[in-house]
Amino acid sequence: MKNILLITGLLISLAFTSCTQSPNAKDILKKSFDKCESVENGYYEMTHRNKYMSGNDTLTNNYKCYFQKLTSDTIYSFAFHNQKYRDGKYSRDVLYTANDFVNYSEKDSSGEIMSTTLWAKKIISYKNNYTFYPLITNKENLPFPNDSVDDGNKYIFEFIGEDSIGGKNCDHIKMNIISEDDSTEMMKPLRIEFHYWINKQDNIPTKFTFAIDMLMDNDTMYQFEQYELTKYEFNKLKDDSQLKLSSIPSYINIKTYQPYKSPELLPKDTIAPNWSLISLKDETINLSDYKGQLVLIDFFYKSCYPCMLALPALQNLHEKYNKKGLKVIGINPYDTKEDDDIENFLAKRGVTYTILLGGKNVAKEYHVSGYPAIYLIDKEGKIILVQDGYGEGVEEHIEKIIIDNL
Repeated sequence: MKNILLITGLLISLAFTSCTQSPNAKDILKKSFDKCESVENGYYEMTHRNKYMSGNDTLTNNYKCYFQKLTSDTIYSFAFHNQKYRDGKYSRDVLYTANDFVNYSEKDSSGEIMSTTLWAKKIISYKNNYTFYPLITNKENLPFPNDSVDDGNKYIFEFIGEDSIGGKNCDHIKMNIISEDDSTEMMKPLRIEFHYWINKQDNIPTKFTFAIDMLMDNDTMYQFEQYELTKYEFNKLKDDSQLKLSSIPSYINIKTYQPYKSPELLPKDTIAPNWSLISLKDETINLSDYKGQLVLIDFFYKSCYPCMLALPALQNLHEKYNKKGLKVIGINPYDTKEDDDIENFLAKRGVTYTILLGGKNVAKEYHVSGYPAIYLIDKEGKIILVQDGYGEGVEEHIEKIIIDNL
């Protein structure tokens, strides 16, 4: 899911580089994003709606954010105090002062602080976990970093007309990016489309959307995001107290960050813990049922991109060695048959080996903290291969050990 979010951020940035087909529309955008670049600080309230490629539902969250741009900051490029609401209910606060990063909740009165001196890389790794209005706050999403770029074969640009957004009269502009057909890519974009609604009175883009259709393993997947400012006031932040540690309520118990140490996967030569889980066919399956056979277990979940990359390889191993004594089993700790349509998801990818659901406790027993995690268990129930993640050469490595142990 992090890779998809990084792609989204990149595409938003690219979208602003080549809006040249319509002089009128380009002029509107240029004025708008010149305005965005001129914003130094402010407060806004925002509604964010998104549907992930692997999900069926559109999620809605609301945010309240104070911010101050920081020209020399290399982590966020702006200080902020961001408050999140889910389904209208308070969720969490995140505060970044350029010196410290604090994540806390008023619900349980607890929080954690990280110094940028000690934990800059870790803070950067968290960036995609937090949502802002990027057209205002993010340097990389501002327009026209190279306005000499003009590729009419790659960008289709259209002025749609005028719309009313939240009572504001706005210019509505659409942009499509025509992606190059690269047959080597597993995920192929079919449509990349942006819409912008720009307030005619102050040139602020009060709403924008991003949509992408992707083809992956013969399955068309759709991702959508919508950002809408419901309230804002820029360049009038006279009091920066909300951007300081003193803004945290005194009753919040803030602890110094302690890095989490992921457990090592179970080592080779360990006897694999037994388990009992329900399959997609509503059958109860036990690991002990397969004693005397070679068992390959893949811990995965639907929205994990490396997990999706591994599925064709595991299916290939299943088809080649199933009748020779190999049993390939996928254990999914997170997705459900009903809510996540996992059965249809796997069918589109041609997965026919056994899939088991509800495996959170099993994943814990097997010390799984990253996905996919693959174990190969011999005929006596002993672990003979441990694989953390999936990449080039993994299938060949696993297949060699399978052949040696059948």
